[in-house]
Amino acid sequence: MQPNLRYLACLRLSADSDGSTSIGWQRGVIRHHVSSPHLSGVLVGEAEDTDVSGSLSPFKRPKLGRWLMSRADEFDVIIAAKMDRLTRRSMHFNELLEWAQQNGKFIVCVEEGFDLSTPQGKMMARMTAVFAEAEWDTIQARVLNGVQTRLENRSWLTGAPPTGYRIKAVEGGKRKILEIDQGFHPYVEEIFSRIREGQSTHRIARDFNSRGILTWSDHLRKLKGEETKGTQWQSTIINKFIRSPWVPGIYTYKGEAVLDDQGEPVVLPEMPLASMDEWADLVDRIKPAPKASTGESRNGAKSLLSGIARCGECGAPVTSLLGSGHTRKDGTKVPGHRYYRCSNKFKGGACATGLYVRADALDQWVDQEIRGSVGQWDMYERAGKSPSQARELQSARARLERLEADYLAGEYDGEGQEESYRRIHKSLSGKVALLAKQEEERATPTLKATGKKYGEVWEVKDQEDRREFLRTYQVKVWAWDKGADEKEGGMVMDLGDIQTMAQEFSLTKKEKVTRIVVSHNVPEECRFKALAFARQESV
Repeated sequence: MQPNLRYLACLRLSADSDGSTSIGWQRGVIRHHVSSPHLSGVLVGEAEDTDVSGSLSPFKRPKLGRWLMSRADEFDVIIAAKMDRLTRRSMHFNELLEWAQQNGKFIVCVEEGFDLSTPQGKMMARMTAVFAEAEWDTIQARVLNGVQTRLENRSWLTGAPPTGYRIKAVEGGKRKILEIDQGFHPYVEEIFSRIREGQSTHRIARDFNSRGILTWSDHLRKLKGEETKGTQWQSTIINKFIRSPWVPGIYTYKGEAVLDDQGEPVVLPEMPLASMDEWADLVDRIKPAPKASTGESRNGAKSLLSGIARCGECGAPVTSLLGSGHTRKDGTKVPGHRYYRCSNKFKGGACATGLYVRADALDQWVDQEIRGSVGQWDMYERAGKSPSQARELQSARARLERLEADYLAGEYDGEGQEESYRRIHKSLSGKVALLAKQEEERATPTLKATGKKYGEVWEVKDQEDRREFLRTYQVKVWAWDKGADEKEGGMVMDLGDIQTMAQEFSLTKKEKVTRIVVSHNVPEECRFKALAFARQESV
């Protein structure tokens, strides 16, 4: 190797516990080699990836990947203390070696003493990479065997308990299991109940903070006798908790559910926080509503129709504006009213008239029409509304086919590799079976009755929750300053997709109707104009 080259140190560790491969040891080996008299190299940077598996491609590692993809002109040599600190996969090593040749870089593995500038050095490096991969597969097989045994008897593996659970020692302390934390459970039940009632997670978070309810992290600190940090509840915390597979007790590894022999998820606690169906229902209820069109103001949250109402003249979204009010002659202050105004006209657009109406008047009309049109409908909900898994199912099937092809080609003939193949095959087969079952259920959704009228549910919602409902069902409102009777404004409301509404509220219509539209003080042409705007938005 020629002297005075620029070196990038490649450091990797799955867990910082083994002194023989610790980051400190790797750094010392690399620096000693680079500073040796025959090299006199310059260490220009370190790509330190901790808690990163050796099976991950170097190009996908958080730190090393950025150096390879966007900072390649800053170094000449990639140096690692050992081959397995670069990668444990021969395929990935060959990929890195090819990249180095194309970009004029060298690779140095200090302990193995590779000189990859010669054909013999490259051959030896490839052979070593194959042996490193076989060793990694053997290690993984041993680990997976131990983990599988503990999962089969529902034993907790390691780490802090997930939200809502506590760790309990059983069988004289030989085994640990998860059970519901009864001290925190009332708040879990309250969250579930309020979400089912249609309350937003923003509202729940605000209420919990006002009541001084501890978050899960502070709850754990209190149990340990530690000082709490006063962490505040946020809607994101509640959303993340609801979406967590731990709600129905599903054990995951690297973000994917671990499956049993029948392709069903492994449920660790004997009594989880919720059943699979209950969890799916909760997740579906907190999924984000369709994004409102641009034009909503920063203070739009104070208005029922922010992101919903439109200017009847041009179809542009309205913004919400609080008037400054005025002072009477006697000196008393009259507070200002909130108005909806055309965002197009306000920004100097082409809208000829522009909308400028009292927000409370339009909000009240919408409220009355909602109660009058759907208030007495029996409320139904559609089960099995989860997003399509077709793409993931196709990907899993393709991976399974590649795995089986590799096995038939003898790729898993090494020591310990056949057991690794069986574990991977079992997991992938289970995943394919589960996804196929979910897609079959999704294709035939069923309706379930809530036992309530829509008006009852609307009545208990606050303004924020009502707005989220209107946005979810893509309800749109168009308004004009002057209607057919010019003394007051005109309004048209489209209640959204009637077919969806019919499914969810079990409506029966003799004639085929595609939209429900209600109006007030507008000529027929305004109704047609509003529907034309609706069709344009749906395209």
